[in-house]
Amino acid sequence: MLMLTGFLIALMLPAKGLIGIFKKIAEMAEAELTDESKIREGLVQLEDLYDNGKITEEEYHEREDRLMERLNMARENKDE
Repeated sequence: MLMLTGFLIALMLPAKGLIGIFKKIAEMAEAELTDESKIREGLVQLEDLYDNGKITEEEYHEREDRLMERLNMARENKDE
């Protein structure tokens, strides 16, 4: 019985490690999405794309709206 328990524990350790890794990735992704400086940087890059004629005005406004939504959410979450 002790061998079986040890075997089951050995099988579970990699799964726990993977869960930890996935949690860390999720935390990093959330931080990236709500980082105001990254969002502002995205707005600057977007404006550069538009100014250089690489995207249309419609595409510019669509992307800008999404970035502004993220920025507003980040600021709301920061206030909480």
